[in-house]
Amino acid sequence: MREFGVFHLFAGSGGGALGFDRASVEWRGIPGRFRNLGGVDADPEACSDFEALTGVPATVMDLFSREDYVAYHGHEPPTEWQEIGPEELRRAAGERPDVIFTSPPCQGFSALLPSQQAVSDKYQALNRLTFRGIWLALEAWKDDPPGLILLENVPRITTRGADLVADIKALL
Repeated sequence: MREFGVFHLFAGSGGGALGFDRASVEWRGIPGRFRNLGGVDADPEACSDFEALTGVPATVMDLFSREDYVAYHGHEPPTEWQEIGPEELRRAAGERPDVIFTSPPCQGFSALLPSQQAVSDKYQALNRLTFRGIWLALEAWKDDPPGLILLENVPRITTRGADLVADIKALL
């Protein structure tokens, strides 16, 4: 049986990882399964839940750039905060994943957020995590990119985030 390693960006409490745990694949008669390698999320409680639900490590890691951290939070990050680069992401995964599953924050794209708020610096910074996560993953494994990158988000990303979606397509 072929095994495909999956690494989760913006992993949350592990709902996506549980889906991969329960999935099986078959391609041209060759059976396969997914194996979760771990995930990253900025929320320590979500990382704790992820580990409890999946049995694999989750690393507390904020994927904001410094500039977007300030735009979102309205102040400079604490002194212990560091801007994550490709090397830190590679270390968190532990090995090269076959699949990257990314489920970035969707509040800025959601129809539940009024349009005036959606265009604010705060929510635009949150939206840019969509691009940054994929960019970091591609940079982390640029010598041997994952075979599949899945982006989970809300439908309105195609309108409110059309420029970011275009940028992601160009990056891929």
